[in-house]
Amino acid sequence: MKMWLGASILAGMSAIATTPAVAGSLTGATLIGSDYLKIASDGMYTQIDDTASLSTILQGDASDPGGNVELFASSETLSLSDFVTHTEVTSLTGQIGGKDITLSSLTFADWFTDVGGGIRLAQKWFSDALTANGLVSLIGSGLDNLLYGQFLANGGLQRFSDPNISYVNQDDTTGQITIGLAGHFNARDMLAEIITPAFAGFLPPSIQASEMVKVEYDGKTQYLYGFEATDSGLVSLDDNNDYTYSHTGNYQLAFGGSLPPHLSNPQDVPESSTVLGLIALGGLFTAGGLVDSRQKYHKACQSLK
Repeated sequence: MKMWLGASILAGMSAIATTPAVAGSLTGATLIGSDYLKIASDGMYTQIDDTASLSTILQGDASDPGGNVELFASSETLSLSDFVTHTEVTSLTGQIGGKDITLSSLTFADWFTDVGGGIRLAQKWFSDALTANGLVSLIGSGLDNLLYGQFLANGGLQRFSDPNISYVNQDDTTGQITIGLAGHFNARDMLAEIITPAFAGFLPPSIQASEMVKVEYDGKTQYLYGFEATDSGLVSLDDNNDYTYSHTGNYQLAFGGSLPPHLSNPQDVPESSTVLGLIALGGLFTAGGLVDSRQKYHKACQSLK
């Protein structure tokens, strides 16, 4: 009994000590605007579901992204001239770690924000996309400008202005905030549709690129995107093109957030694993002492016989 109790307690203490940091998630999620789609997941497929709750859609993480909410769902129906004058924004708002956060779709004005040195956001994103996908040799060759022109003229910006948000989580230890965007695990065929066949030949077999999301948090505005996806294990049943395979990739974006007030000074609060460990050890010593006392009592009784 003594050995079983000790092993059980020590195993429990080990499990407590190695438990990963708890992740906080978005609370009070609210959609602003009407141009959005709520997309549910059954673990294998995603499908538009107007009745799905945001709390269910947004409960995922990198290991299981789940459904998503698409902001600015009509973006790809707009011509470039229509997009230039379009000012309506669709947003997802809520709180993470006690602070307000807003995630939004992009407008033409957002894409042409000066990000430094006279470089526009669209130019930086396009250059970063070429670099990340093994096409850095095109930069400065003249071909990059031709591809960029075709990308703009054929609706490229509109295709990347409608983020599909799967989750918004926060690490309770570091404060890091992670955002999951559903996208294409391989976006090559989708991108090949918006440039001429001659230029499509320059594209590598696999291309990864997320949509863009505008994030307002703690008084700051930033534009987030990425070029590295993990396989989501999902595929969209609503995809109208058999060759693009929407929602097959999860792009996790991250930035530094503020710890919730009750976790900002963790040294002031005893660690739960320490407290439970002391309780467990106390129980172990008590159990051991009880066994030793019983053994001594038993021996004393034997000596009197």
